[in-house]
Amino acid sequence: MDTKAFTSFLHSNIPLTEFMDIQAETYTPEKVVLSVPFAQNKNDKNTGFAGSISALMTVCGWSVMYANFHELLPKGNIVAQKTQLRYIAPITDDFRAECIYNNPESKQALLDSFAKFQKGKLVLHIQCFCGDLLTAEMEATYYITK
Repeated sequence: MDTKAFTSFLHSNIPLTEFMDIQAETYTPEKVVLSVPFAQNKNDKNTGFAGSISALMTVCGWSVMYANFHELLPKGNIVAQKTQLRYIAPITDDFRAECIYNNPESKQALLDSFAKFQKGKLVLHIQCFCGDLLTAEMEATYYITK
């Protein structure tokens, strides 16, 4: 699926993503980059709204899970189970979340767990940037269940 089709998929299936105007910039099993415009995702102090930052990063991790497992486990349900988010710097312009995933061993472990227990999990690391500035980091646990 290309980035335009994935953006449409997100907007159709997760309504908040359309309101936030999340756009997929990169969508591969190894890397997902999602961006949002600042104007729709700021707070009363004219900085990035924490809820938007958290939602963007959570959807970015979910998107990596989808890119890696949708075809392999088409009946699997992807859910975020736990997130830990650290805000580093204020956001003052358009921002993006990035998640890089390239771990064949953990991917196989999830598939093995799903085959045996009908569930599997991955811990992903997601970063948020405003330009070149790292503004937030998230560690998130995602499960795929039957």
